[in-house]
Amino acid sequence: MSRIDSALRLALASVALLSAAAACAQTTAPSTAPSAAPAQPSAAPAKAAPQPKIAPVTTTVVVHGELKDDYLPDTAATGLLDPAPLLQTPLSVSVVTRELLNDQGIRLLNEAIKNDTSVGEDYAPVGYYGDYQIRGIPIDLATGLEINGLTIAGEQDVPLENKQSVEFLKGLAGVESGVASAGGLIGFVTKRPAFITAFDTATDQRGSAFGAADLGRLFGGHKQVGARLNLAGESIRSYVQHAEGWRGVGAGAADWRINPATTLTSDFEYQHKVERSVCGYQLLGGAVVPDINRLYPSHMLGYQSWQKPNTFDTWNASSRLTRDLTRNWRAQFAGSLSHSLIDDNVVYAYGNSVANPSYFFAPNGTYDIYDYRNPGELRIDGVAEALATGHIKTGALTHEIAVGTELFLRNVRMPGDAPASAPDYVVNGSIYQWVGSENIYQTDQDFPAATDPGGHPLQAGPRALYEDNHQSSLLLQDRIRIPGGFQLIAGGRYDALRDHNFSGSLNTDKNLWLPQFAVTYNPVNAVTLYSNYGVLLSLGPQASWWVDNANQYLAPFFTRQAEIGAKVQPTQHLLVTAAWFRMTTPNFYPRIIQAPDSFCPASVFNAPGDLCFESDGREIHNGFELNSEGKVTSWLRLTGSLTTLSATSNNTSNATYNGKQIINQPRVRTALFADLAVPHSHGLHLMPGWSYTASKEATRDDLVSVPSYNIFNFGLRYAPGGEKAKITYRVYADNITDKRYWKDTGANYGDTFIHLGAPTTIRLSAHYTF
Repeated sequence: MSRIDSALRLALASVALLSAAAACAQTTAPSTAPSAAPAQPSAAPAKAAPQPKIAPVTTTVVVHGELKDDYLPDTAATGLLDPAPLLQTPLSVSVVTRELLNDQGIRLLNEAIKNDTSVGEDYAPVGYYGDYQIRGIPIDLATGLEINGLTIAGEQDVPLENKQSVEFLKGLAGVESGVASAGGLIGFVTKRPAFITAFDTATDQRGSAFGAADLGRLFGGHKQVGARLNLAGESIRSYVQHAEGWRGVGAGAADWRINPATTLTSDFEYQHKVERSVCGYQLLGGAVVPDINRLYPSHMLGYQSWQKPNTFDTWNASSRLTRDLTRNWRAQFAGSLSHSLIDDNVVYAYGNSVANPSYFFAPNGTYDIYDYRNPGELRIDGVAEALATGHIKTGALTHEIAVGTELFLRNVRMPGDAPASAPDYVVNGSIYQWVGSENIYQTDQDFPAATDPGGHPLQAGPRALYEDNHQSSLLLQDRIRIPGGFQLIAGGRYDALRDHNFSGSLNTDKNLWLPQFAVTYNPVNAVTLYSNYGVLLSLGPQASWWVDNANQYLAPFFTRQAEIGAKVQPTQHLLVTAAWFRMTTPNFYPRIIQAPDSFCPASVFNAPGDLCFESDGREIHNGFELNSEGKVTSWLRLTGSLTTLSATSNNTSNATYNGKQIINQPRVRTALFADLAVPHSHGLHLMPGWSYTASKEATRDDLVSVPSYNIFNFGLRYAPGGEKAKITYRVYADNITDKRYWKDTGANYGDTFIHLGAPTTIRLSAHYTF
């Protein structure tokens, strides 16, 4: 309890300091005021002539300074050239709003995804950045995450303190995104400048401490310039022992209405994070799930007293210039740069060298631990785009046209080969040295760190270029509005791809056309029926180290999707969406081979019966999604999600895999979160939550799986004086029954891992607006 008391005292002291600072900084400006849209940060002069209206065709979301109270955003932009109200978007999109992030105490993406059951973890250990999957297909971190519609390096925990919402696009988005993730995209939308002075403090029962400031102002005679600053700091006390850490965040946003026709918006964010990461478990002998009743979520596998934490330094910057050219046409130019630098240090729990197979834990639970260090992992994504949008009429038809070009650059650098003159303790590439063996059911042992024969600590090789990816694209889209409530959307992207992997032998240079089509029908204003079809090219996955074609990248692959859906808005503040989809994509797995083939030629083939990581057959993903978000009545608002998914391997050379559900994909998932106003108690709200996940397969022949589970959550929100009060208190508890469960059975570079879910976690927070 001493740690909890210390944390509470720290939180109370922080509140007092922040309150005093706010009192000193308070001005005569109102605490809240309508904010500007990204394209209009200020009001026009009173005598200015009215500006012609242009269709909303930017690639950012219109964000308001005030929080809406219905969990339903106005628009979404991720994966779209011409953002439109969610009701009119011919894609399956869900949004986690700022208010929902606050109510659930969310500060990490892997906590936000629980609100959409089509999005799940694929490999997201505590203390590390996460891999995710959408509709059963892992996203590519090189291309699967965006901020304000621009791709970022996904190997980072994107800070949420300066975000207005998190968007999940489920399915293909080839026109906007080019060669990208097949399953979908995850997008972040930043807060825009507004009059605001707000502070947040939070803690939990383990002693974590969090503080954040949100400061914004509008300047100029007509408020044509705006700025917003978000600062945050957190002392992390994880539920896993020894996984403590800390992070600091600084983010800024600026809007400048240069003249009535031209607007410039910019964003910058930086995060420094230090934390040990937690290893996952593996199947015992490749065929048995460890006994969960003998394991504890608080246990860090293989912990060594000398192990260093991971260090993450990430920043993302972007700017967008928008100019109205004529009454009907608008041009915009945007650029972004995303930088992720990681010192990766972990005592890695993996396999057992004396067992068969050696790449799983031994049948009795024994596993090997390795001193793994990969310092200086550097990943950079850069984007530059130019887009013209407008509309023309041809008789009874209206064409809303978008045409533009984009350049995407991706650069990855990792430790490489040591020079010939280097001493013996400098190794080629990263450090990956066996240091000992332990057992999952026994206490940890301490082993010495890896050294060379002379006792010198090992050092990784100098940083070298591992991947160089260039994409230059031309894109075109035409949205045709037809009398009678119909719309036809036809688009495509001509992409010139140059992807060179210097860690392997694969180089890809190809030009391709990526089409995408959709049709919508509005029988009445509150109902949209739609269908879409698209083809997308994604970069190939990398083979694991224990197959004959170790560490090699496979060739880019195509994914095809057909989808039909319906969106209904029974009230202004409630949206219900349903979608059925079918996606086909190649099936990748370590295949047993008896002779050299196109994936493992004679130069790498070792012996009959070896494993080769290959594309063999295909996966067919048939699914149904049902989502609801918004305000049902004046006293009830909610978000709900249901996904059923049949994701099977087909036409593979291994008959035992055909027709079987792929690993880590439950056939049914549900999630529900509600906010209920307590009658006769002004400002008090109950916030119950529930989710269900069906069993997940852990082997490709479906002979081993982890059980289904239910998770129940509960929270309270209290705002003395009602929703417009200056202070709001929140208490939110995840997993209130302390359910012990396996949260995912995902793969990472061909290996399969299973991770324990989090125990009960109780968060307390306070939000102050001055």
